[in-house]
Formats: sequence, C-alpha cells, structure tokens
Amino acid sequence: MRYLIQIFFLFLVLNESVFAQKLNSICVLTGIVKNRNSDTLYIRKSTQDLRAFLENPIKIPIHKGVFNYKLPFSETEALELIFQDELENGSWRPILFFPFQGSLQFELYPQKDWDSNKVIGGELNKSYALYRSINQFKFQSAKNQLYQTRDSLIRVNAFETESYLQIFKDMRLLKQGDHEGRVPLYQKSDEMEKTGSRYTDLAKQYYVNPLDSLMREEFDWKYKYITSNISLSTYYLLWADVMRVAKDNRIVAQYIREVFPLFQKKFPLHIYTKSIVNQLNGLQKVALGNPYLDVKAFTLEGDTMQLSKAIGGKVTLINFWGSWCGPCIAKMRLIMPLYEKYKNQGFEIVGIAREFQNLTAVKNRIKMEDYSWLNLVDLDDKLNLWNKYGINNGVGMFVVLDQQRKIVAIDPKADELEALLGKLLL
Repeated sequence: MRYLIQIFFLFLVLNESVFAQKLNSICVLTGIVKNRNSDTLYIRKSTQDLRAFLENPIKIPIHKGVFNYKLPFSETEALELIFQDELENGSWRPILFFPFQGSLQFELYPQKDWDSNKVIGGELNKSYALYRSINQFKFQSAKNQLYQTRDSLIRVNAFETESYLQIFKDMRLLKQGDHEGRVPLYQKSDEMEKTGSRYTDLAKQYYVNPLDSLMREEFDWKYKYITSNISLSTYYLLWADVMRVAKDNRIVAQYIREVFPLFQKKFPLHIYTKSIVNQLNGLQKVALGNPYLDVKAFTLEGDTMQLSKAIGGKVTLINFWGSWCGPCIAKMRLIMPLYEKYKNQGFEIVGIAREFQNLTAVKNRIKMEDYSWLNLVDLDDKLNLWNKYGINNGVGMFVVLDQQRKIVAIDPKADELEALLGKLLL
C-alpha cells in the first residue's frame, strides 16, 4: 500500500512538473533589422482580435537595428511580429512565426522587401517556410502575369465598370465622419463585387476568370498538401482559411469539412480546434430557414442570460455590434426609423455588443443612440459569441427571425428589411 502511495505521489509530482514546464516555456527571439529606422516590434497571436491586441500589446524595443526578447508561452500557435510604425500608418504586413522552447533568429527588412524576411529555428517554422516556397514556385509566376494584366487594364480604364467607380466618387463627396452616408455605398459595392458587376467584360475575360481558375487549382493543391503534412503549421493554414475564406468560398468550405476531422483528432484541445468548431457551426447553422442559435450573453448588470428568454413570438432583429464599430452604429441608424414605425406592430430588436475591458463605452453609446431595446454583451470574447455566429469581420451582423424563431434574413439593407417586415407583419 505504501509503495502504491509513493508511486501515485511521484506521478503527481511529475505531472505538475510537466504542466509547469508547459506554462513556463520560453522562446528567445533575437534578430537584426536592416534598411529601416523602426524602433519597436509588437507580438500578436494570430487568433487574437485586433482591438484586444491593441489594448495591451507585447512590445519589443529595437536598439541600433538589433532586438532580443524572452517570450513566455503556454501553447504553440502562430504568432505575428508587427512593426509599430507600420501599424500606426494603418498598413502592416506581419512576419509569422511559431514559438518553441529554444532560440529563434530573425532577419527583417522594409515592407517593400517583405519576401526577404528570414525566420530561422524550430521545425514548425521550417515546415511553414517549405510550404510557402513550394506554393510560390508552383503559382506565383502565373499570378504575377495576371497582376500585370490587371494593371494594364487599370491604366486604360478598362478594369472596373463606370457604375462601380461612381460609388467611390460619391463617397469622396461625403463629409468626414458621415458613416450613415457611407453604409449604403459600401453595401452597393459589396453587392457588385459578389455579382461580378464590378468588372468590365475585358477584365472578366483576361483577369477575373483566369484568376478564379488559378485559385481553384491552388486550393486543390493546398489541401492535398495539408492532408499529407499534418502539423501545427498546416493547421494554421486551415484555421486561416476557416476564418477568412470559407464564408464566401463554398469550394474551400468543402475542403475544410473534409480535412478538419484529421486535425481535430490529432489536436483535440488546441485553440484552433475550438475556434474552427465554433466557426463551422456558425456557418452551418446560421443560415436562412434554420432556427436561430441560442447562446448565453451578459446583461449590462453582469448577469448571464439565455438569448431565448429575449426572443418571443415577434419578428426580431438580433444586432451584433460594438461601441467601437462605426459601421455597426451607422447601419443601426438606418434601421431606427423602421423600429419606430413597426415596434408596436410586433417588431423587436435585441442587441449583442462585443466589448473589451469594461462596459463604460457601450453604456454611453446605448444612451447616446437611444437604444431602448434589450442590450446584451460579450466582454473580452469570454463567450465567443461572434465566433459562434460565424462572424469574422469588424462590422457586425444583423440576423432577422420570424415569429417562429427561424432565420429569414442575414444582414439585410434597410429597404430589404422594410419589405420583409411588410410581409411578416401583415
């Protein structure tokens, strides 16, 4: 008995040691910065929301073109090095790397020479670099030829239709800060992009259609490569497509559904797994004709509330927004007249705000905008509500439910919503 107790105690000590080692893993980052005067680098998790990252970024000072930093980490995932001056200028291109217990060396260049950047050290960084080099060898030359064709068409004003260009001429006439005026113009440009009416017939023939074919060929090769090389570096590629491509590309979405179970089995507890499960569930379930996805959210008083308690037998618009999101607020201002017109006829709104750090800003914005309906929140993504609803952009989303709680519209424009209310509230 004493022997068994000793073995059990040893087991606990060893497991605590391994666990502690995982939590206290250190990756030493050293590097040189060439041909630029930047003095600070930021580190961001690829899975981290940009706004949350900006609240408290990890900063690495650059002194005389050299930097050195000991990075603690608990889980291996793709991280990004971002130059502070690029971020402040609003146009940045991150340098991706995977941390490991050891030393990583970097050689970094100006943004125009981004392809010259080097990340040396670690098997995952080596395998990611190998993927990129093979991909570039196979597809970059053909892409460059198409880009040259695009640029030639632009020079002779034969790339985009006059009606599409007019949208941005109208936008330039708006006063600074006129978000309400920009929303319908952005909506029109998105619609033209989706329908293909953005491009001239020449652009479709010599650029859009050939590029589409090339991208299909690339995705086909990519997912064969990912399937044959399962690791955290290829898992990042899969995760990135889920977050950025799958919603608007059915072919990629199908590839993902076929390949994801292989990664889910190998990495069941990884952050990518949880994120992908939520995103795919949202993309699959948040669809026209489906029941809405019932979730928990925080009240402004800090309690939790099931969304179903707020959804009755009325036509309901669920507004995913944020106090920081100018387009979200502008979109809702266009909906406000409809709310006033139909609120006594069976139309309701429920707001779910994505907020960070505290609720001061959202409470002020609710008061300023006179949002008299129920307002719920997800603070610091603790409940991952946007991810669960398949939202991976910064402009929120409208989800409209009928009296039977089924989804009848996703992100309708104001005139589309009014037509829908006219039918549902007869």
